[in-house]
Amino acid sequence: MSLAEALGQLFPIVSQHHSLELVSESVDSAGEAWGGCSVTADGRLEATVRLVVWDVQGEERMIRDVKEQQVTIVAAKHLEDPRVPAYLEGLAAALDLAFSRLDEAIADKGPVAASAIEVAMPYEFFPGDVLALRRPQTAEDFKDALLTNRKRLGWLLP
Repeated sequence: MSLAEALGQLFPIVSQHHSLELVSESVDSAGEAWGGCSVTADGRLEATVRLVVWDVQGEERMIRDVKEQQVTIVAAKHLEDPRVPAYLEGLAAALDLAFSRLDEAIADKGPVAASAIEVAMPYEFFPGDVLALRRPQTAEDFKDALLTNRKRLGWLLP
């Protein structure tokens, strides 16, 4: 299984108020392909990612905001690292936990509890520096490394 396929199995990350999705490859009116997940010519694993913020009122869910960006998931220097599958799994688990905690905070304190994610851009959900760490080896290790540092994904936690 390729890294792109593995990544596709871990996403979307969906909660009541937010979702982070991989955009499948599309062809625009000029015939140009865009989106999808692939390894670039210079060796990076890239994907087009969409962040959707939902406004929830009772049973009704309406899209409040959508942001879409091409992001680097794994830098070229780390693409051959045997820990990449564990990193991707840990990343998905960290995002899933953060999104569920944000939903709980919104239920307690209202929408103001999720103000940081509302101004976030998709690239902010993929901190590339965690693969430079030597200690994380398993998905759980990567999840912890991602969530315990506010410069990585810790900023998501309420």
